[in-house]
Amino acid sequence: MSLTVTVLVPAHNEVDTITRCIAAVRASTYPVQRIVVVADACTDNTAQLARQAGADVVLETDFKDKAAAQNAALWDIDTDLVVGFDGDTWPDPDCIRLMVEHIERDGLDATCSTILPAQGSQVPYTKTGLLGRAQAAFFTRSRRFAYALGRRWWRLCQAKVGRIQVLTGACYTFRTAAIQGIGGFPNGLITADMDATWALHGAGYRLDYTGDALAWTLDPEDFHTYRNQMRRWSSGYYQNMAKHRRQLRNWRSLLVVGGAIFDLVSLFVVEAMLVHAAVTGTNESLLRAFVFWTAVHTVVSMGFVASVVGIKEAVLGVVPYTIVNYYNKWLYLCGFVREWILGRHYASWTGRQGRKTVITPMTMRRRWALGQISVVAGTAAMVGGGYLGNTSLFGLGAALATVVPIALVPWLGTGKRRAPRATAPATTPAAAPPDDDTEQIPVAKLLDPDTETTLTLPIPRQRVASPLSEGAHR
Repeated sequence: MSLTVTVLVPAHNEVDTITRCIAAVRASTYPVQRIVVVADACTDNTAQLARQAGADVVLETDFKDKAAAQNAALWDIDTDLVVGFDGDTWPDPDCIRLMVEHIERDGLDATCSTILPAQGSQVPYTKTGLLGRAQAAFFTRSRRFAYALGRRWWRLCQAKVGRIQVLTGACYTFRTAAIQGIGGFPNGLITADMDATWALHGAGYRLDYTGDALAWTLDPEDFHTYRNQMRRWSSGYYQNMAKHRRQLRNWRSLLVVGGAIFDLVSLFVVEAMLVHAAVTGTNESLLRAFVFWTAVHTVVSMGFVASVVGIKEAVLGVVPYTIVNYYNKWLYLCGFVREWILGRHYASWTGRQGRKTVITPMTMRRRWALGQISVVAGTAAMVGGGYLGNTSLFGLGAALATVVPIALVPWLGTGKRRAPRATAPATTPAAAPPDDDTEQIPVAKLLDPDTETTLTLPIPRQRVASPLSEGAHR
């Protein structure tokens, strides 16, 4: 193999893991030309530890944004490939080699590895006390089961179809020319790795999944952190599909995304039917079929997971995964309603830099349209219910025709997490006036809460005195 590699590590306050990340990269069985760490908005000594651990270049930035931090180093990378790891992630010795081999063998432009939670396997849980450790084990075992199932099923299906939904930002490999060819890491959404994946799809690049490559990452160990992460992921998913909606005309994209949404909606439809059957004592055949297919699904899933993490972890993880999976689906359903129906968008990277969740309010146009639709649908349901003598249908229609429009009145239903209208977030870097040594590169984008359009805010990048080209530290 002759492909050269630069490892890029965006990090924010990663004093507990940055040394291990760099040491694992140095221990890789594939030669790495350079390790670049971008310590973004750190309030600890992440940058100092990265230098001590042997990073070739350490950039200290204050973007408070992962995509912008990676772009700060990307344009000076001249190796064939750029391999990325989050600051709280470290690879197995063969991880980089397997991804590079896959790219070179199949002529790919990008791939990613399998990710597994490090807690309980590579490192101890950070939570203390019996309840704390039990909670940590519950969430990490659930995530380990999900990742292992994705290794043997979800990601392989997406790869066969030719539409990977997301190249995980925790461990990826891009051809440098490919990621630079789409203008760098896209910004503006709260799931930057998925945005980059679909931008590469749209540009015609070839993407795949290297399941045998493995990296370890720190996962949420408590309900609050897990919920915040999943709410961001769910909202980011729908933001991404809205941004790249033209790609849904492609049958591969439509199959993958449509299948995911069908799975989401059908789950709750079936659950409603089961509850109705159980309460009314009717349709026992549906209950028997549900029990049978649930058992089959559980056994098959455990078999897939056991082939990745062993039978013990499969057995211990199946119950946490089942419970958390239902909760995940609920969060994704809420994200679907919030992002695509109500038009209220997540506009902050939840939990990062200690920032609180910011959700944009609905526009007046959307409120007016939803109110009209609700009145028309409710009136039709009332007429139908009255004609058929169905009181339940009549009551539902009355609620749609009255309660929903009232809830959409501008001074109601906006919530406490309303985005500011007058000014952009204070964390947005200001653009400097151009001069002979400055090139304006659009790397910061934000959703305008009033118009639901994307604002592009250019950030200057110096053309001279490149720290990567000179091997300097700053």
